[in-house]
Amino acid sequence: MNSKTRKNNLPAPLLLICILLAAGCGRNTGPVEQEETNWIALEENFRIGDESVGDTIIFGPINKIIVNHRGEIIVAERRPLLVSLFGADGAYQRLVGGYGEGPGQYQYLGGAALGAADSVYLWEFSKNQIMVYDPADFAYVRSIEVKDDGEKQFNALVGAVDHGWIMAKSLPPFLESDDGSMTPNTDLRYELLKVSLDGTYGTDLLSTVSQNEMIFGPREGGGFNFFPVPFGRSPAVAIGYDDVLYYGWNDVIEIATVSADGSLRDTIRYKHDPVPVTDSEMTDATPEFPAYRELVESHDPHETKPAFQTFVVDEMGRVWIKLSTPEDAEEAEWLILNRESHTVGRTVLPAAVELEVIQGGYAYGIHHERDAAPMVVVYRIQE
Repeated sequence: MNSKTRKNNLPAPLLLICILLAAGCGRNTGPVEQEETNWIALEENFRIGDESVGDTIIFGPINKIIVNHRGEIIVAERRPLLVSLFGADGAYQRLVGGYGEGPGQYQYLGGAALGAADSVYLWEFSKNQIMVYDPADFAYVRSIEVKDDGEKQFNALVGAVDHGWIMAKSLPPFLESDDGSMTPNTDLRYELLKVSLDGTYGTDLLSTVSQNEMIFGPREGGGFNFFPVPFGRSPAVAIGYDDVLYYGWNDVIEIATVSADGSLRDTIRYKHDPVPVTDSEMTDATPEFPAYRELVESHDPHETKPAFQTFVVDEMGRVWIKLSTPEDAEEAEWLILNRESHTVGRTVLPAAVELEVIQGGYAYGIHHERDAAPMVVVYRIQE
């Protein structure tokens, strides 16, 4: 498949951001040392959702951006739950589907993707359905049911590949004991696998990933509190334009790759210099909530930040990796690696920007700052 945005993080609604458990073996056996490389300039082309210049589009939290062959931008928001279409020039066009219970409507979304011919796929995990929308007029076409296998539930559409999709399924985050009480599932793992176009799937897995670093503790009156670990490690997941799945645990720059049929595996590695966590950053990352502070103090805190924040794969299979930044940094460096783990470029963007799609000479990202509405920002790549 040669199309579209293919980057995806595992779903925020379930707080299940994952750690790599099984990575493919490859020809790269150790981190590549830092190399001299060319700097690539990204020139901002336009923004969507910039209230300061009178833009009437104001986004809620953005969960996903996908871009079709025509350069049209589809933005999925979490709150309110909307999927909106914008032209290649950023002009608002229409909604894709809508909130509700009818055909083509959704109440919970766990992923968005584009097919080979630009069909739009939305995963409605409360219905266990992949909903399909026409690539020309974005009208609802049909739904494909993807049934759970019993205990494990499908909860994320990672992306589309040839003749199907890559999806994630897992056990629920809390398990019921024999006496009816609930206990946290500390061995929660995602299984990543290919689902066929008719909704069927086999037992062969592409990889297995586990829950993000979380802290669990008893809640007064029953139940459990659970909180993210300050500067906790998590993975990013992307599908390349050649149907290769990329995934990496961000404690180090080590990104595993596996083809959609599972036949080819490799690993991209790169040596990095850890960025220390300052005392003020740790204080700021730990809210003034006694139960949370007690749980955090009971664990060994991270002294360094994750090696990277996120990554995205471009049309040439190059991985653009957003490195962690020092305290109060206004810009973040992006490292660009090829499949052989060699540096092919670097660029710098505002620290508030996370790229989602790189294709056709443009980079599409989300600009999100604390206490400000997010924006979609589009850059022209100058190589």
